[in-house]
Amino acid sequence: MIFRGLVFLLVTPALVTAQSLVITAPAAPGGGWDQTARAMQRVLATIEPGVSVQVENVPGAAGTIGLARFIQSERGNAGALLVTGLVMVSGVITNHSPVSLADATPIARLTGEYEIIVVPAASPYQSLTDLVAAFRKDPGSISWGGGSAGGTDDLLVRLLAEQIGLPASSVNYIAFSGGGAALAAVLGGQVSAAVSGYAEFAGQIAAGQLRILAVSAPSRVAAIDAPTLRDSGIALDLANWRAIVAPPGLSDVEEAALARRMTTMATSPQWRDTVERNGWDDQFLAGQPFRQFLLSEQSRIEAVLQRLNATNTVAGSALSVTLTPNTLPSLVALIFIGALGLTLVNTFKRRSTFDASGMRMSMAIVVSLAALPIVFVTLGFIAASTLLFAVTATALRGQRPATRALMLDLAVGAVFSIVLFVTFTRGLGVSLPGFGAF
Repeated sequence: MIFRGLVFLLVTPALVTAQSLVITAPAAPGGGWDQTARAMQRVLATIEPGVSVQVENVPGAAGTIGLARFIQSERGNAGALLVTGLVMVSGVITNHSPVSLADATPIARLTGEYEIIVVPAASPYQSLTDLVAAFRKDPGSISWGGGSAGGTDDLLVRLLAEQIGLPASSVNYIAFSGGGAALAAVLGGQVSAAVSGYAEFAGQIAAGQLRILAVSAPSRVAAIDAPTLRDSGIALDLANWRAIVAPPGLSDVEEAALARRMTTMATSPQWRDTVERNGWDDQFLAGQPFRQFLLSEQSRIEAVLQRLNATNTVAGSALSVTLTPNTLPSLVALIFIGALGLTLVNTFKRRSTFDASGMRMSMAIVVSLAALPIVFVTLGFIAASTLLFAVTATALRGQRPATRALMLDLAVGAVFSIVLFVTFTRGLGVSLPGFGAF
């Protein structure tokens, strides 16, 4: 009997610890992910009394900052969950995230929610037709507020632009870290219109502070008193879904236990009441069907983004270039090659012969520039740019440098590369692999 008592005392804390949960909402408080996480917290506290359920907010970059932190720090932790959704699928692609949902452990899809477009009650736009007419006349004059760039809110506006014959690049979209910030912006008149899920604006709609112009559903939604985009002649509908994933490294037993736990929560009366109250659609899906759904969504969103980017390219000028980790090194190489070509032309004009030293110098620079895109992706922007600087400096000397001179070239190149990296990533918002892809 004493032995059994000791075993019980030793095992019980482990069981309690295994039951506790920390749910990461990869966005600021007030948004859809945060609302989902806190709704789960309330329901689980009711159906699992005595169990600790905490919510942690890690905002930024359409959820990819929170996803990266979750994948790296929670590996093998069966007491950690992360709220995800359509926003993150597009955010991973748009932000060139080094991690994706494929690195996590899928548990279950919970809900779906259509997007709504709202304006302040005092807005001159009484209907979506009014707003679209102003948008078509002068795209830059209409500012759209919503969640992270590349997310569902952003995607809806760009698809709307496509539907009315405008390039996606014409959208004046202002991204906020969460629904709460976007709400404050539209109420304060900082943006012409805001896009988000109904639950995030429901209180202000009921209070008469916001007016719904449209909902992105294929047909009228009973809980939302608003026309659809299709009612306004725009053949577009888009649903945002939200789901739960666990970290990598879980055993099959742990994964199955979490799936059962989410199933119990999603089928409880408390959760059904929450879904109805927030205007969410119950889209519960677990197991292999949910894994297949994630794969199909990734393919679908990739195709949509590729089409929108192609539209931007066609609609823009021939010289417009979108800076990405794939296009930036090629652009830099083209600029350097062009400058080198002009230098060679001037050299030939001044003298009819081109000595061996000059030829070696030119070949070294051309080879290093040609290899830049590959080195850029493999080693990262900082290392690739530093090496390019050192190679170019050595070639211009026309002779093998001393060790001291080489170290100085590398040091100066590193300083310039870091300054450029900070300028592009912090100043221009261009996502660059600072230290390589590995």
